[in-house]
Amino acid sequence: MTRTPGSRLPLGLWFLFLSGALLTPAETEAQPTRSLGFHLGQIRARQLWDDPISGQSSNGLAAGVQVDIPTPARFLSVVVGLAYAQRGSIVWDTELDPDRELTAVVRSHYLEVPILGKLGAKVGPGGAYLLGGATVDLLLETQCPQDFCVLLAEDRPMVLSVTVGGGVSVDVGESARVDLEVRLTEGLSGAYSSGSTGIRYRSVEFLIRAGVPF
Repeated sequence: MTRTPGSRLPLGLWFLFLSGALLTPAETEAQPTRSLGFHLGQIRARQLWDDPISGQSSNGLAAGVQVDIPTPARFLSVVVGLAYAQRGSIVWDTELDPDRELTAVVRSHYLEVPILGKLGAKVGPGGAYLLGGATVDLLLETQCPQDFCVLLAEDRPMVLSVTVGGGVSVDVGESARVDLEVRLTEGLSGAYSSGSTGIRYRSVEFLIRAGVPF
């Protein structure tokens, strides 16, 4: 069964972030390089329920674009992105089904907007960085078995999460850069509700990034 959230929020605010990034003045020698890029990767997510419902991790897809905006601080930049994120989980009732014979797969499709601070350093063509900040997920669609969807009493059209992570990068040629990145995202607000129980997502993202300066 597929269902869409009951309401949609305007996306103009997030496009203003990206527009502002593109209009940021070019970097000086004391600043990190401003870049535009894309990423592709895998999300390993799990729904967090209260007992008796238990959840197991499930894989999903991540893909999107991002702008790396330099700041006056030498090693600090701001990353603003727009991405598709597929979070999911395998769930079952531990009291009624202790042997996990009747599991259900829930998949949530999100438009993801990360706004992250990035602290990095370079040595020759290589580099490493840490990042952290907030991620806003706008729910596009929920997929789940019909008999299980009734437990998800309310879709939350917007989810606020905290994200931390890090990665390594290497320059390719004179202008391109490739990153390998890992992120941990923890939902601060519920993705769904079931009775008096809030349901959150916890996920790890493994990403490959490619970017060019502009």
